[in-house]
Amino acid sequence: MEKIDQVPPSYSNQDQQPHLAIQDMDGQYFEQIYQSCWKNVFGIIYNYTRDEEIAEEISQDLFASLWERRKKIVIRTTVEQYLNRAAKLEAFDYLRTSNSHREHINCALQNLCDSKNCTEEQVLFNELNGNLTLLLDELPCRCREVYGLSQEQGMNNKAIAAKLMISEKTVEYHLYKALSFLRINLQEYR
Repeated sequence: MEKIDQVPPSYSNQDQQPHLAIQDMDGQYFEQIYQSCWKNVFGIIYNYTRDEEIAEEISQDLFASLWERRKKIVIRTTVEQYLNRAAKLEAFDYLRTSNSHREHINCALQNLCDSKNCTEEQVLFNELNGNLTLLLDELPCRCREVYGLSQEQGMNNKAIAAKLMISEKTVEYHLYKALSFLRINLQEYR
């Protein structure tokens, strides 16, 4: 892998800390990072997921996130080390959430139905359901569509893939992203 200078030549300044260079990243520096790190990031994710499509989508999301959050991120290592660690964490998160998301939802719904205090539980359920609806509206269109077909209409991944003319792995990825987003934003209900 080609070595990236932490501070690009156009940003070198004796007083500037190297880990702050990402905040001043321009398109050319980002392109340099992307070109030299993408293969390694993809390889790390693929090593864990064993799926090219998922690895490619997670890699693209990781780089998009880097670009979108460049003004807020403080990287205390090299950009390569940061991206490699982020790739590993994203792969682990994908594997963790994709295997058990449906079981958790079914269990939570079952526990709600078995509750003795129905009025209070119904109020909480209605509040949760309203917040869920608002959060679903924030999801990207395709992600929301896949989630709806899976969770609301009960379609399996194969049927969703056929209906939307996408691969099953892409369906899995969209479900993973939707459920991860919902899990983060609905933590107060756990």
